Amino acid sequence: MKVWLKRVLFSLVVVVIVALVGIAIFLLTFDPNAYKSKLEEVVFDRYQRTLSIKGEIELSLFPRIGLSVENVSLSNRNSSDTFASVDSARFAVAIWPLMFNRLVIDHVAVTGFKAWVTRDQHGQFNFRDLIERRSAGLEVLAPPLAAVSLPNLKPVSSAQAQPVPQDTDALSEPGKSATDDGAELQIDIAGLDLKNGEIHLYDNITGSSARVVKLDVNTGRMTVNQAFDVALKGKLMGDFPVADANIDAQAIVKFNPDEQAYSAQRLNLTVAGMLGPLQARAVSLRGNLAYSAYSEMVSASGLELIVQGDVGGDTPIEGLDIGLTVPQLKMDRSQAQLKVEKLAYRARGKLPDKPFDIAFDAPSLAISPDAAQGEPISGTIKFGEGNDVLAVALGMKGIGGNASKLTFEQLTIDAGLKENARLVQVNMTSPAVWDVFEEKGGLSAMKGDIRIEDAALPGGSFQFPFIGSLQADLVQDQLVSEINAVLSGSRLDFRVNATQLKDPKVKFTLAADRLDFNTLFPPPAPPAAAPPAAKDVQEKPPAPAPKETAPPAAPDKAAQTVNLSFLQSADVHGEIAIGELKVQDLEAKKFAANVLAADGKLTISGIKADLYEGLLAGTLTADAQNAFTGDLALTNVSLAPFLQAAARERRLEGRGTISLKLASQGDTVPALEAGLTGTVQGKIRDGAIRGIDVAQTLREVNAVVRNMFSGQLPDLVTRFDIDRRTPFSALDVDMAFDHGQGTVNKLSLVAPVLRVTQGTPASVDLVNDQLDVMLNIKVAGDRAARDNAGLAELRNVTVPVRVSGPFDHLGYQVQWKEVGSKAVKEAVQGGLLDLLSSQIGKPPAELAPAPGQEPPKKPVDPVKSIGEALKGLLGQ
Repeated sequence: MKVWLKRVLFSLVVVVIVALVGIAIFLLTFDPNAYKSKLEEVVFDRYQRTLSIKGEIELSLFPRIGLSVENVSLSNRNSSDTFASVDSARFAVAIWPLMFNRLVIDHVAVTGFKAWVTRDQHGQFNFRDLIERRSAGLEVLAPPLAAVSLPNLKPVSSAQAQPVPQDTDALSEPGKSATDDGAELQIDIAGLDLKNGEIHLYDNITGSSARVVKLDVNTGRMTVNQAFDVALKGKLMGDFPVADANIDAQAIVKFNPDEQAYSAQRLNLTVAGMLGPLQARAVSLRGNLAYSAYSEMVSASGLELIVQGDVGGDTPIEGLDIGLTVPQLKMDRSQAQLKVEKLAYRARGKLPDKPFDIAFDAPSLAISPDAAQGEPISGTIKFGEGNDVLAVALGMKGIGGNASKLTFEQLTIDAGLKENARLVQVNMTSPAVWDVFEEKGGLSAMKGDIRIEDAALPGGSFQFPFIGSLQADLVQDQLVSEINAVLSGSRLDFRVNATQLKDPKVKFTLAADRLDFNTLFPPPAPPAAAPPAAKDVQEKPPAPAPKETAPPAAPDKAAQTVNLSFLQSADVHGEIAIGELKVQDLEAKKFAANVLAADGKLTISGIKADLYEGLLAGTLTADAQNAFTGDLALTNVSLAPFLQAAARERRLEGRGTISLKLASQGDTVPALEAGLTGTVQGKIRDGAIRGIDVAQTLREVNAVVRNMFSGQLPDLVTRFDIDRRTPFSALDVDMAFDHGQGTVNKLSLVAPVLRVTQGTPASVDLVNDQLDVMLNIKVAGDRAARDNAGLAELRNVTVPVRVSGPFDHLGYQVQWKEVGSKAVKEAVQGGLLDLLSSQIGKPPAELAPAPGQEPPKKPVDPVKSIGEALKGLLGQ
């Protein structure tokens, strides 16, 4: 027994001595740099990538096997461009676990790691081949590890060291490596320390470009299918979109490459800084996440997402605050299952003109191939506050069906729009269905009411019901809807067909027996009439207003913004046919038009209507740059009722044919007026100008001239009187506009007694709301003068009258010095103007002469008498 024990002990000593000698020989003879070329060859043959190791590989055996390497780079597949590089890397391998086919890496330290990640036009990343061909890292390490594997130690001299042939397919699974006898090698990394890393990202599809710099990563023990700690810090920089944000994240990570399962527990991710248009004060994500690529399953618990900051860009948002909480969520596509518990979404902020508040809640929802059930889902959307509010409430209840076909007993929409004293309410309910696999469904029986409350409406409110349907097919990329309503006993049918829903092409038809827009959009109450201005005495007619090419808008004119940029993406074709149409007081019959919005331009063509015993025809256009054109023709229209309805104006009667060809461009209403260019032509027959009888007025003027030396002047009617009228057989007008400045090229009025033409000046200034037109009034011939008593002295005499001033306060002045009548000239020389001035108005009290003084000579007013009498000729 003792002999046997001695022999065993002796054998062990011999083995230890041999092992120590073998290790000593190996340390003296092994050169790991001899494997550089083999490593590069293996990588290139396996991945068609170039591995470059510029630094020396250093190897140590005690107390652990250690490798360190510097200046390593790996190219993209079949390219010389660098995919990743490392300034230096060190790791140590425990010797004893290798005896049991376990690779235990004590610690990995990487400095200066850089990677360039790109996505090509087909959506493939440039590292796809590395993750599809598994165990890449171990294949690189296989030659040196095999050389130092203790069960296979063989002394090798430096001169004899040759690359050892390896089966590159032997390492078949991440985390496991096959040895020569087929046993599996288990991988265990005690920790990773990565400092000063960079990851560059570029997307060829979107053009996005970003990079993560100053990347530091620290992990705990990394073992397949076991959880370990990860801490990450870095800075996100972006060129498109612009980004400059700090990233800080911690989580307990677990991965199993064999099952393609990954999870992050106790995730705490925070980002602060610029993220595109979002200037984030804080973006945080907390909770537990898990993903399985095999089953396409995503699950989350205790998930909380918070976004706070300000948004810039075309639609800025101030004080954005978004919160999403999901206590429990599971989506498993392989099993067609969805489970949600107490999901809550909140968002609020302030747009440039109004605040908004959005809420959405899904208390409980469970969907499986067998059944679908859950509590009612609700949501609210609110824009604005006070007297300018849009609010929408959504609800879904009675959830049924299964994962392939979902049904809802009732989908409800309650919406309200409040604008000052006006309130519009819409209520709609309908059953709903959605086929998940065929990706189509809709609302089969829509039913609802629209109620409008407005003090301008008869009775203060208006309500009408509607029914309809809506169907959507995402496979065919189509949406079809039909709405039927009854407005004041008249039917209205609206049909719409939209295709290419991501960039929709819309076709619609609108047909109605009678449509009164006043019930939908009541006109504002007319402004109160301004009190008549007090008469004043002027020595000279006011000078005409100067023309301006780009003047500021009038102070009392609201600069309403015009923005048609939405036309840039619009693609709409439509047809409109309305039997009777009413807009405010304007009425038309048999109205029809075609609507086309495409390529940034809106065209309303084929406009036709029966309008006040005549016809309306023409075309209107507008584009995304706020450029407008109009080509309209009114033929044989009865002007008195038309003007009364369109402008509440009764000063012109007769049958008129009017042609308008106008164009303008601008971002506000005053800018559009300032840019108005084109022509307006009118021919009016057998009509009258109401408010003044020019012939009677001239008789009164003639009587004043005859009786001036008597000292008793007859009264002159100087106020507008709607009961007076000047009949005419023909009135022709031709005007041209250039950037808001109009010129009256022709004005010809033919009356039984009178002829009126334009003189100089003859301008209309739309920019400053000014008029400056000279009217030449002449008694027509000897016979007309004989047949109209009191006009004989003025026959063949032209009486020029200058109309000038603001549109709402025009002044009318007789140009007495240009009247060719001998009697008028003698009357003027005899003091006619003084007499007229003293009759029409007296000097203010503060200008009255002191007792005993001669009253000062009163300034002559050349405009007061006949100018006031002719005031109604062209209107107030």
